[in-house]
Amino acid sequence: MLKHLFLSLILGGIAVFSYAPFHIWPLAFISFIGLLWLIADKSKKQALLIGLTWGIGYFVGGVHWIYISIKQYGELPTAIAIVILGLLIVYLSLYPMLFALLLRMLDRYAPAFSFKQLVITAPVIWQFSEFLRGYILTGFAWLELGYSQLDSPLRAYFPIIGIEGVNLITSIICGLILYILHQLRSKVHKKHVLGAIIALIAIFIAPISLKDINWTTVDQNRIANFSLIQGNIPQSLRWNSEQLESTLKTYYQLTQQSLGKDKIIIWSEASITDFEINQQPFLYYLDNQARAKGSEIAVGIIDYRLKNAEDQANGDIYNTLLVLGGKEAYQYPTTNRYQKHHLVPFGEFIPLESVLEPIAALLDIPMSSMKQGDKKQPQLTMQGFKFTTAICYEVILSNYIWHNFQQDTDFLLTVSNDAWFGNSIGPKQHLQMAQARALEFGRPLIRSTNNGITAIIDKKGYIIQQIPAFTEGVLNATLSPTTGLTPYARWGNLPYYVLILFMCIITFIKKRS
Repeated sequence: MLKHLFLSLILGGIAVFSYAPFHIWPLAFISFIGLLWLIADKSKKQALLIGLTWGIGYFVGGVHWIYISIKQYGELPTAIAIVILGLLIVYLSLYPMLFALLLRMLDRYAPAFSFKQLVITAPVIWQFSEFLRGYILTGFAWLELGYSQLDSPLRAYFPIIGIEGVNLITSIICGLILYILHQLRSKVHKKHVLGAIIALIAIFIAPISLKDINWTTVDQNRIANFSLIQGNIPQSLRWNSEQLESTLKTYYQLTQQSLGKDKIIIWSEASITDFEINQQPFLYYLDNQARAKGSEIAVGIIDYRLKNAEDQANGDIYNTLLVLGGKEAYQYPTTNRYQKHHLVPFGEFIPLESVLEPIAALLDIPMSSMKQGDKKQPQLTMQGFKFTTAICYEVILSNYIWHNFQQDTDFLLTVSNDAWFGNSIGPKQHLQMAQARALEFGRPLIRSTNNGITAIIDKKGYIIQQIPAFTEGVLNATLSPTTGLTPYARWGNLPYYVLILFMCIITFIKKRS
């Protein structure tokens, strides 16, 4: 058993190399097939332990970079930072553990190494456990299995069924491969093996005919002129009040050189690390400067919204992106703004505050008591173009983007500050997930960040321009919007839900003796 636990740890760990920045996508199949093989015929207790150790390997490899924000910016002793990271990894590993346990609990419906167990039941339970991981305590849906396939033939499925559908297909493929290998080894049911081989080939061949379909059309008659400002302010200084003036100067100077007729200028998330009500003179000035030059500027800022004028100490804090330079002069609070809805636990709010407040106090993260913006918000408009917007972590939430996406959306827009995670693989993984959104919705995606990776992504999910991380600079680009809808933009997760329901029904139908 110890050998199996060690192997599961290794198999979980190698999965990280299937994601950015490594992009060795076949390793995702090897990792998950290995997990299925190890648990398919084990007892419930053995499967539970194997699922847990696989999860530990998976998340140690995938999210170890969170240590940087805990240790360096939380200013905690190394031992405490390691303990907090360890607790997070063990918590996330409970979901693969639950998957393994539930799969073996359903042995009476889906016997070990059967087609039903590997190809029907296992994918359904995996999706259920991943749903829970992305939902409980607002969720942490980082590194869903399907993202590893952005460089594989399966990328053609993204605009049709989205990330959830690609997750499902990836797990089905793993089940098919393991089923074929097991059946060939046992030398029985050759006709079933042939059917599984045909199904496997069909899933991989289908994208060949899909990859060249243009679900959306580039509108060559409309051209947007972008300047994305990457201020490269070190995270250790960003929230220092003595640094604020220098930060404003950096962003203003980079913006000055970019102002021009019909220009759309994008600052990063919380590029102004102060309350909006405190920065009225600067915002009025910037607004007038932009309007005089024919530009519009999207500015990341913190909005401290007073509940009543008499109670200055009791207000709601919102992570905000507001637009300056429009036809009407800036007047707080403007309506052409977006307020972040999906907040990051501990970073922006404290889940189960009465219980977990001591951990938050240890981390001492600024602005960790924010309020959610509305789930559905109007699009931002700049220079006549419409933007479906997401701040930081929200861009990995495909279903959330879908709820705010409109048929007349011209571009997807996301702003972020990944300085929390230093020079690690975290920001690269984040960028990869943003690429998936562009591919799903068939819209170019504009990504402006504080220290990288600022990028322009085309409607096919490919990066066409970017600024290197940890450099101060401006990314200038001209880009046309797209029109039309991908199947995913039109239907969302509905086809996925139908398929999952069908597979659930099959799972619980017992074959008569």
